[in-house]
Amino acid sequence: MAVNMTEDESPLHDMENKSEMKGIDEEASLQDLPKETSSISEDLSCIVDDNSYGHIKDSGMMLQDHNEEEKPGLSMKSHGNCSCISGNTDILSRRRIRSVENELEDSASSVHDAAVVVEENPSETSKHSWKSKRHPDMDCNPKPSKCPRPFDECSKLSYKYSVQSFCSIDDHLPDGFYDAGRDMPFMPLEEYERSIGLYAREVILLDREQDEELDAIASSAQILLSNLKMPSCFVADEDAGQDLLRASVLALFVSDCFGGCDRSASLSRTRRAIVSLRKEQPFVCTCSAGSICDSTEASKRINNLYGHFDFTRLCDKSIHIIKERRNSGIVPIGALQFGVCRHRAVLMKYLCDRADPPIPCELVRGHLDYTPHAWNVVPVRKGNTWVRMIVDACYPTNIKEETDPEYFCRYVPLSRLQIILDDQGYTPRSPFPSVSLCKEIETTASSSVYYCKIGAVDAAAKVRYLDTRCASSDEVKNFEYKLLAEVRMLGALRKHQSIVEIYGHQLYSKWVQADDDKEYKILQSTIMMEYVKGGSLKGYLTKLLKEGKKHAPIDLAFYIVREVACALLELHKKLVIHRDIKSENVLVDLDLERSDGTPVVKLSDFDNAIPLHSLSHTCCIAHLGTYPPNVCVGTPCWMAPEVLRAMRDKNQYGLEVDIWSFGCFLLEMLTLRIPYQGLPDSEIYDLIMRKKQRPRLTQELEAFWTLDKPITRLELGITSDAHAEKLRLLIDLFYQCTKGIASERPKAEAVYNLLCSLPTCYDMR
Repeated sequence: MAVNMTEDESPLHDMENKSEMKGIDEEASLQDLPKETSSISEDLSCIVDDNSYGHIKDSGMMLQDHNEEEKPGLSMKSHGNCSCISGNTDILSRRRIRSVENELEDSASSVHDAAVVVEENPSETSKHSWKSKRHPDMDCNPKPSKCPRPFDECSKLSYKYSVQSFCSIDDHLPDGFYDAGRDMPFMPLEEYERSIGLYAREVILLDREQDEELDAIASSAQILLSNLKMPSCFVADEDAGQDLLRASVLALFVSDCFGGCDRSASLSRTRRAIVSLRKEQPFVCTCSAGSICDSTEASKRINNLYGHFDFTRLCDKSIHIIKERRNSGIVPIGALQFGVCRHRAVLMKYLCDRADPPIPCELVRGHLDYTPHAWNVVPVRKGNTWVRMIVDACYPTNIKEETDPEYFCRYVPLSRLQIILDDQGYTPRSPFPSVSLCKEIETTASSSVYYCKIGAVDAAAKVRYLDTRCASSDEVKNFEYKLLAEVRMLGALRKHQSIVEIYGHQLYSKWVQADDDKEYKILQSTIMMEYVKGGSLKGYLTKLLKEGKKHAPIDLAFYIVREVACALLELHKKLVIHRDIKSENVLVDLDLERSDGTPVVKLSDFDNAIPLHSLSHTCCIAHLGTYPPNVCVGTPCWMAPEVLRAMRDKNQYGLEVDIWSFGCFLLEMLTLRIPYQGLPDSEIYDLIMRKKQRPRLTQELEAFWTLDKPITRLELGITSDAHAEKLRLLIDLFYQCTKGIASERPKAEAVYNLLCSLPTCYDMR
């Protein structure tokens, strides 16, 4: 069991923790460091892999920040008790969405003018108030010279990180930079000093003049890097290799500064990752459910040995002792003996900025699996392109590309947009488009869809809102988890020709002042996806019905069905259930052709998609935010009998439910109508759940399938033997897919292969 250092959104504020903290013996607490702690001397030998770009092997410990449920301190104005706690997520009504969008956009634009937020002349503060003279950022002297500087220079970047959860390679962290965490509204440092208590989450301060330990750390890091010699394997690409090598050394150095890293679970975690990748699973398992490798007695002994150790609690105790000793909620980062991800990532960025020459480094905040986390990104040149390397000082020996199949789905920043890298140099992260400037094209009860432009690329933005005043902490979590689940699913299925492409996402929050002067957050989640101009297939089928057609054109119907089957095969190969296959969730553009001349067909809407074995996992495969595969989910008329039965009993179902829904989708193509059309809901439920009865085809289609005669062909408008053969195959496939017994339905691979057995006119292009 790996030690868990999660990003703490939950300081020690309850009375039980208060009484416990008073009795902590400082010396005993700070000597509780596990023997597994790594040192620089031990780990330098394993920094550089055989790969010339320094891909590092896993260290195996999750060093994330504390718990998600942080409440700011006892006297904070920003978080009062919620006045309206409800059991249902409070999605903003459409009447308020426009005003909310404007508020969110105003907040985003104010990042560039943080001086409005920062008070330049704060009132008198307590004896620990931080009114310091700063030294120049690039001063590499062990004891930098004192040089006055405007107060808001450091506060501006602190504000940017507070709002955007991101600092670019061009954002040089100044001395005086501070971080209060993602769940407190931004204030000047003096205001935090007055407002937060000792049991609130600490505000981390980086200032070498006020922090002798930080000054020593920075000087030691510079000496360490200056003594680092270039290995011969980096000669071919000196700059890229040197930057990554130096960043690797700094990651180990930062890890060592904050208590090191536990390697007890490294081997088992690596084995699980290899097994997951070999099985083409979309997510890499990092929990004990993922592989038989963890069922050995040796693994059980390791888990029992280290299962009791809680690094996060040790870090909490250490920080609380520091705050009590200083009588302040502001903690200089150099005073920390144990640090979690938010401490490590900030110090890593600070040291990279002060390296000679500086190491290009981003500071990123987001989620690792489903836990708040912070890490760094170092861009390096690889051949003629640039790649982004994730450097996590919690896993200092496991450096990988951001697009690595494991890391792309596990490390999810709060904002990510498709990054354009060119041959001239590294292009910083593009700004996220403003949805308030986009055209609304669709509205549902829970979300809105907008047409946007990302440069020259057309995109569709799905936007949701949540007013936290009337939402419980669990509802806020589920709002975030729902975004993470869909983003991970789309990310795992990206670059498939029959699945809608994801361009980026954003989880954005704005602090708003209520009438009672208390502040609350409005959350906005946005997913940027590929825009398909033709819209949903349902609209096209409705148009055909109004024109008096009895079914979709045979060749076109056959081609669309085959493309959807191709997408379904990709999902099922990765052990993912879609749970909502229907014409409304298939996007088509019959006017736009692919490079091979075929129309665009994309399966979309992965809100309800879930890994088949999610119930067995506690890692990202658990897919929090989405109901597990033993809950009734989907659209009733397309649901398989076993899904509807889950309304009454927790009935676990499998990939076969998608095959039933695919059969109902075939019926839409063959009849231009929805399944069970015209029947009351009660009768539909009875037919599906109790009788396991498939929806009915039209009389003409049943007659044609039973006995193919000229009269039946004429009634259906069939003019050729080739069309008759395709129509018969589609009808036969409908009957196979809608069998009442799940095990008797064909597999996705068999369905796709059958549809590939006959050519269409689109295959001739």
